[in-house]
Amino acid sequence: MKRLISLVAHTLLITLALAPQASAAVMTIFVDATDAHRGVFHAHLTIPATGGPLTVVYPKWIPGEHMPTGPLTQVAGIHIHAGDAELDWWRDRIDMFSFHVDVPTGGSSIEIDLDYLSPSVTFGGGYGESANATQNLLLILFNHLVLYPSGIPTDSMLCRASVRLPSGWKFDTALPVSRQEGDRVDFDPVSLTTLVDSPIVAGAYLRTIPIADSGREHVTIVADSRSALAMPDPRIAQVRNLVAETDALFGARHYRSYRWLVTLSDLVEPQGLEHHESTDIRAVERGLTDPDSTARTITILSHEFVHSWNGKYRRPAGLATPDYQAPMIGELLFVYEGMTRYLGDLVLSARSGMRTPEEDREYAAWVAANQDRNRPGRTSRALVDTAVGVAALGAAPNEEVPYRRALDYYDESMLVWLDVDTTIRARSGGTRSLDDFAKLFFGPPAGLPMVKPYTLDDVASALNQVVPNDWRSFIEARVYRVTAHPPLGALEAAGWRLFYSETPNWYQALRERTTKQTDASFTLGMWVKHDGTIADVVYQCPAYAAGLMPGMKITAIDGRKYGDEVLDQEIDAARGTSKPIDVTVEQGSFAGTFHIEYHEGRRFPHLQRIEGQADLLTDIMRPREKR
Repeated sequence: MKRLISLVAHTLLITLALAPQASAAVMTIFVDATDAHRGVFHAHLTIPATGGPLTVVYPKWIPGEHMPTGPLTQVAGIHIHAGDAELDWWRDRIDMFSFHVDVPTGGSSIEIDLDYLSPSVTFGGGYGESANATQNLLLILFNHLVLYPSGIPTDSMLCRASVRLPSGWKFDTALPVSRQEGDRVDFDPVSLTTLVDSPIVAGAYLRTIPIADSGREHVTIVADSRSALAMPDPRIAQVRNLVAETDALFGARHYRSYRWLVTLSDLVEPQGLEHHESTDIRAVERGLTDPDSTARTITILSHEFVHSWNGKYRRPAGLATPDYQAPMIGELLFVYEGMTRYLGDLVLSARSGMRTPEEDREYAAWVAANQDRNRPGRTSRALVDTAVGVAALGAAPNEEVPYRRALDYYDESMLVWLDVDTTIRARSGGTRSLDDFAKLFFGPPAGLPMVKPYTLDDVASALNQVVPNDWRSFIEARVYRVTAHPPLGALEAAGWRLFYSETPNWYQALRERTTKQTDASFTLGMWVKHDGTIADVVYQCPAYAAGLMPGMKITAIDGRKYGDEVLDQEIDAARGTSKPIDVTVEQGSFAGTFHIEYHEGRRFPHLQRIEGQADLLTDIMRPREKR
């Protein structure tokens, strides 16, 4: 594995050194978004080109998405011109993302027109495979709207972009603005890499909220209604705290300015995608006004902000590709996403006040229990395989997730990095922590946006500079080997242990309300939508053993018409008895009753203090900046 990662890094350097140099001419991109409310974005490209064969490519592997999710299926209306003559083009017979054209002699450029069709219904995991526009807002992601010459590194390709927005709409983006006249906006020339890394949000209803006194950070909200823009003042204060806490954690910034671009609509897919100087966060229309939705949306701001350091500035060598056609190697996503889950979702969420320490512990308990009890697939797949296999499994259906394993390099890796943190503290006698690694690896010197690739050896070396240990073996044992359980010892080393009781878990209950599902995974081993449809079942759990499967619709439980409260009541009623829970279902033309043997009542995960042991978890969550 060490040899493979080193080879990838070496190959990347050679590719960058030998790649053809871009022409001094600038590629121009004009996006007409005035038809976005119909789901159509028009693009007009001018590409420097001389006479002879030319291959242009559509971006395939998109940074942050970790998969070949370039929405090629949504591209239509391709026309290529040289002057007044329309040129014939043909798709490559092997690489569907490549297009060939013969450029006439005597010219210096070609022009390409294409349309991106924003879908109204989500059909995949990519950001071009779900809605990017409604009647009142839109998002422009330039990788949806460009073709570019094959073989030139995107860092070397200079682009001048312009957009035309619907009349009167406001916008925000990390792109530097050259000028604006009416609804047309022209941007300064940037590399294609920077252009694709800089989404634009625009809408009829837009609000910008300054975060830091320096003016370098702000939140921009675009929503389907004016009332949805009302971000509560306490949440704004928590984002301000977040900036202060990241300064204390990393000790340097690697952006010129930073903006959270938050899109609120019930018609867009809830998602979050990191960029170096901004982040594309999408939530339900009341994502910042409804208390439950806000409690989940707000921590996405923390997670994506951490990615400016971990993922954009420091990036695994296998993900630091020279262009958007080179396949990405996801092996180190347990660092890229897993450490961001630890620092962004657990540590900084507590330090900034986005969650209380009690809420953060409930979150950690749910993560630990879910990985421990609801992942039978861990008996055949090591954690690292959920990262290596992301390109094949990232778009898998949302059923049979426990047996297949999901993108567990997020959640389980959070426990791995807690394990690293507590081990550093133990081996250093409490004088050092993962904070020291964060400052060493992601911190000074401050500077403009850049990518500094790393390998697993680099991570282990930096950890050894913090405190000596066989970190390579430590990580391999928890990540690269099949394990029966996640590293629950990390919680115990932090002074807490996982246990179950009849008291609902705060985070689990929050998820139930926002996903509109009942989570009976720690009892019967299934999740049920509010209409009674079984969303998923844990392989070999009581519900699975009874014969239940995803897609069945529960109509009655023990002879009572289905309802969420009825499910809970009947689980309690069966406690300590020998009578099975009778579940009546429908599926297509089938109707029948299944008998679940479960008699232990409702159980929810929590953390419990270990008496006589230091409470490291509370110290990990403690704010570093004075309020």
